[in-house]
Amino acid sequence: MRHSSTPKEILYSILSIWPQVSKEFGNKEKYKPLISFLSAKDYYNDYDIPYPKMKEIESVTGLKSYQLRKQLTEIYDKLFAFDEGFEFEFNKTTMLVHVEYNKNFGAFNCKPLKYLPRIGENISLRFLKAKIGIDFFYVQDIKHSFEENRHIIDLYLKGGIFNSYWYYRKHKAEELNEINLRDIYDLYDFQIKEKLGF
Repeated sequence: MRHSSTPKEILYSILSIWPQVSKEFGNKEKYKPLISFLSAKDYYNDYDIPYPKMKEIESVTGLKSYQLRKQLTEIYDKLFAFDEGFEFEFNKTTMLVHVEYNKNFGAFNCKPLKYLPRIGENISLRFLKAKIGIDFFYVQDIKHSFEENRHIIDLYLKGGIFNSYWYYRKHKAEELNEINLRDIYDLYDFQIKEKLGF
C-alpha cells in the first residue's frame, strides 16, 4: 500500500536533514523564501523552539497554502528522484556507547572505531569497572541513525559474557509474547529466565 504523506510529515522529514536540503536548494530562486525561513532557527535541534506551523510559514514567506504544499513536496521528491542526481551525504560519524550491568547504566561518547564490534562479540573496558562494577561486556545491540549530515552509531553493551542460546531464547520469548517489552527493561535476566521456566 502506498503511503500518502502530509505536508507536515514532509516538513519534519526535511528538517531532519536540513543541512543537506539547504545546501541543495538554498540557491534556487524558487525556494529561497522557504529555505530562508526554515534556516532562521534550528527547529530540529533546539527543543525550546517548536516546529513552525504551516500558517506561520505562509504568513512570513508570502506563499499561499497550495504553493507551500507544492514546494515542500517538490523538494522532498527531488531528494529521491534518481534523475535529479542528489546524493545524501552523512559525512560526520558520531558514536555513543551505552553500558549496563545489573541495572547500573553508563554511557560515553567515542570517536568512530575502525572496526565496529558485532552483536555477541565480547569487549573488555577496564576503565568502566569503578562506574559499573564490571569490566567485561558483550555487544547486545547496535543502532544506526542518519540525521542532518551525521551518521550516529549507538552501541549497546551488557555486562557479562555472550550466550547465543539465551540471546535467541529471549528474542523468541518476546516474539511469542511470553515476555513483553516492560519485562525486558524492568527485570534482570535471571528474573526473565525464572518467568520462562529456566
